[in-house]
Amino acid sequence: MKAAIINDFTRGPEYGDFPDPKVEDGEVEVHVLAAAVSQLARARANGTHYSAASTLPIVPGVDAVGETADGEHVYFNSSNNVYGTLAEKAVVNRRALFPIDNTADPAVVAATANPAMSSFMAIKERLGEDKIRGKRVLVLGATGASGQLAIPISISFGATEVIGVGRNPEKLAKLSQFGVTSTIKLTDNDDQLKADLAKIGDVDVVLDYLWGDIAATMITDMIAQRQDPQHTLTWVQIGSMAGQSSPLKGSLFRSIDFHLIGSGFGSFTAANLADDMPALLKMITDGKIAVPLTAFPLSQIAEKWNDYGDNRLVFLP
Repeated sequence: MKAAIINDFTRGPEYGDFPDPKVEDGEVEVHVLAAAVSQLARARANGTHYSAASTLPIVPGVDAVGETADGEHVYFNSSNNVYGTLAEKAVVNRRALFPIDNTADPAVVAATANPAMSSFMAIKERLGEDKIRGKRVLVLGATGASGQLAIPISISFGATEVIGVGRNPEKLAKLSQFGVTSTIKLTDNDDQLKADLAKIGDVDVVLDYLWGDIAATMITDMIAQRQDPQHTLTWVQIGSMAGQSSPLKGSLFRSIDFHLIGSGFGSFTAANLADDMPALLKMITDGKIAVPLTAFPLSQIAEKWNDYGDNRLVFLP
């Protein structure tokens, strides 16, 4: 089969021939229609992720949309660290296949499912739908693909207001298309940030994709300005794009009703994900959520692999 192939972790993938994967008991061969490039896919491709293969060559890619032998379109994740999804074929456990509407654009589903998963699972399994319904939500890191989708997903779960926070003013200006109520530009000017945070009042939930020093600053400033210490602030830690550690003072946890929880694999189970994926995929196929994408033929993988534009990168075998 034709595939993207990693022969050297220090270089990007090359397009070429790779042996077909073998179908074991309980597995299904799927013809790949579209596969997106996620941060996890890149980390496995350059050997920096803990789940990356120790020997080469490998096919990168962690999820995709494909077609089964009977013509059914499915979304799936691949746990095989040798045979990824950036290829003409993939072999998947039957239980890991999620049927989708055959009329849906495979590229849109492939591009959207992975980044949408983070906020959907954070709300559904970690926060709880009752904790966001009728509440005010702040998305920290709203200009990334996952942060953008957290806005309409929060609204779909009943949030009455969503504030988007990020550094890029041009991307912040585009968040209106996702349904954001207002935006705040992150700045190194502490006084300006405090003034901006004061304008939004006491939010109920923060979906945090950044962490690092900025999270510590935000938490400190927000707690200092809350009018009612019994008004619960729930901080959901989802990503660490701004740093893996955050210097938080212990007094912050004692001064108000402050809840800090994390969301990711481990904090919810594979069974939880399997239960929730059909509802998430239906949101995508119904056209309720989507990320901007740019699609290329898989044959252009070498030239386009390092295309870091704003759109989600998708390859079509």
